[in-house]
Amino acid sequence: MQNNTARFKRRSITLENCFSKNKMLKAWKTYVRNGLRKQDILDLYDYFEFHSNREQYLEIISSQIVEGKYRPKTPHLVRIEKKHGVCRHLQIPTPDDALVLQTLVENLGPAIEKAQPTKRAYYSRSHGGPKSEEDIDESFPYQWWELWPEFQKRIYEFTTTHNFIVVTDIANYYDNISFRHLRHELAGMDAIDEGLLDFLFYMLEAFVWRPDYLPISGIGLPQINFDAPRLLGHAYLFEVDTYLDTQTKGNFVRWMDDIDFGVQTVEEGKKILRDLDELLLTRGVRLNMGKTKILSKEQAKEYFLPDENRFLTILQKRIIRILNEKADISEEREILKTRFRTFWRLPDSGRWEKVLQRYFSLFGLMNDNYLDKYVPDLLRDRPSVRNSIIRYYHSVRPNKQRFGYLRDFFISNHCEDDASLFAIAKTFVDWKLPSGSLLRKEIVNMALETANLTATNFIASLWMLAKYGEAEDLFKIIHNNSKVWRHSNFISRQVASVVPLLRKNESELNKILSIFRETGQVEAFRILVSYNEKRRRPLMSADRLYLLHGSGEIDFYPLSKFLIAYNWLTNKELSETDREAFRQTLIDRIPDPLYKYKLKSIVF
Repeated sequence: MQNNTARFKRRSITLENCFSKNKMLKAWKTYVRNGLRKQDILDLYDYFEFHSNREQYLEIISSQIVEGKYRPKTPHLVRIEKKHGVCRHLQIPTPDDALVLQTLVENLGPAIEKAQPTKRAYYSRSHGGPKSEEDIDESFPYQWWELWPEFQKRIYEFTTTHNFIVVTDIANYYDNISFRHLRHELAGMDAIDEGLLDFLFYMLEAFVWRPDYLPISGIGLPQINFDAPRLLGHAYLFEVDTYLDTQTKGNFVRWMDDIDFGVQTVEEGKKILRDLDELLLTRGVRLNMGKTKILSKEQAKEYFLPDENRFLTILQKRIIRILNEKADISEEREILKTRFRTFWRLPDSGRWEKVLQRYFSLFGLMNDNYLDKYVPDLLRDRPSVRNSIIRYYHSVRPNKQRFGYLRDFFISNHCEDDASLFAIAKTFVDWKLPSGSLLRKEIVNMALETANLTATNFIASLWMLAKYGEAEDLFKIIHNNSKVWRHSNFISRQVASVVPLLRKNESELNKILSIFRETGQVEAFRILVSYNEKRRRPLMSADRLYLLHGSGEIDFYPLSKFLIAYNWLTNKELSETDREAFRQTLIDRIPDPLYKYKLKSIVF
């Protein structure tokens, strides 16, 4: 009896206790809600129908999982360019599936982290990493711009205590992870129930990219911008961590598949790399020899650029302090420009591009146009820097030249990147342009001309026209591109999201609604039902708080919230007094002149 009880305690993570309503609700509030707002392509309705009715959705999902009836939905595929047009595939899950995957992580995470052999390997900022920008020590740029302080500290220690630093990573890591090996690793962790493992791999297989009807190969962890794949990829390398911890006496650090360690001799580094590669081979993966280097102290300094990063960190804190004090920042501008000119002449190697991203962030922070002249070539040739450039143009004032640089790349044959296409469109949408702006007309023309190029172009055009166009423009691209959205859950959601702008032309709108019915687009109907429910009744306090976008100062008001507010304000069956009062509250609160103009144009 004691043995059975002990075994039961070990196998404590089961489907039933993993997917309780309270645990799922916590995962939604803590991670998934914000995580969906950080995907490479956003939902134009902000998944508001799921959030508003989360209690009911959670009950349904929990029951379906426990009863063995849950079926994951088709994710939306996004291409992100790595280099020379070669892209990796990222999956954007539905809110249901994102919640299920994150709930799995929240329950499996403690058991996996307990089993990890060292504290020198990291996989996620949201679990144990810094909680805010102030917590981040940016001494070394690495995999992402938000990094583990301990991770960077370790690398710096290597440069001061070892003669050489070895830098390496695993070639095509996610694409080559074996489900069989991964399951064996997880099954060795006693707390995880077999039924839960069955469900985990059932979910993973649904997200593996398979062109046409190719069978499941059992190899290749799907890449999703949530913690689940990262946690599993992290656990896959525990044996590697044990080996490195022993061979380097703890002088190593691993961020997912990127590995650095310190050695005293080149011979020692070669031996460790040889044995490490053979160990990885037993797991079906190998080191990336093109990125493997044994660096001397001097070479490591050139590779990691620690002095450059330290200088930028100090200057960044100084700039933020001066901006908060609303004092003159001209001296800091000149210091940064002088430093950048020196940096630009450095060899393009190691972490040079990561430091370049920091310069874009700092010039954007000061709303300085100094880097404008570098933008066209960088957008074309350096995919890893595009996000920083687009964020830079998101934060500085819009003008015709900046629009031209982004537009030229957007329409060029160099842009094979779905994420960059959408990010540029989102930047245009967030720009605060007056109703009569010439840029507004150019954005509309660009959206109309490019909507039929790709599915992402259609989504991007939908966003741009929802803000800057007229109902006729939206009808035009929706009707002309029905083949793009009629069989896609995700894209049909985006079409349904702009319905409040289309109500004046009932006959044309009914043509769109009939396609939703014919093709059974449940996701689109979820949005339509939500719109109708919100439209028919006075604003609830929670809805009001949501539409006011918090209580602090607003930089950019979300288009999704404008559409929901517009949907409610245009229902003439509701109290005119209530609508007028809320409209005025929104006008006073929203910083965007075009949204103000459209709100004032509503006839009660």
